[in-house]
Amino acid sequence: MDTAHTAWCAGNHRCGMGEHRSEDIVVSLPHRGRAVVWRTRTENGREYAEVRLWVALAPGEKPARRQLLAMLSGLRVLLGRVALAARPAPHPYR
Repeated sequence: MDTAHTAWCAGNHRCGMGEHRSEDIVVSLPHRGRAVVWRTRTENGREYAEVRLWVALAPGEKPARRQLLAMLSGLRVLLGRVALAARPAPHPYR
């Protein structure tokens, strides 16, 4: 395993157990929700983005379930977009 810190690595207590982690990247909508993203390199060299998401749910079972369904649908779209972004860009003259 490469133990050297990367340029994006926070390099403090966030690293350990064979992993390197970036500083928090936070997106917040007050009273609505918050997302925190970290870039992580595992001990085998594979890199990931980790996401923690908090969403304020509406009172009542039905509205909360609708929100959860909307969130899951949006996450499916997001995962697809992120996967497509890894593909090489098309040649501009083809």
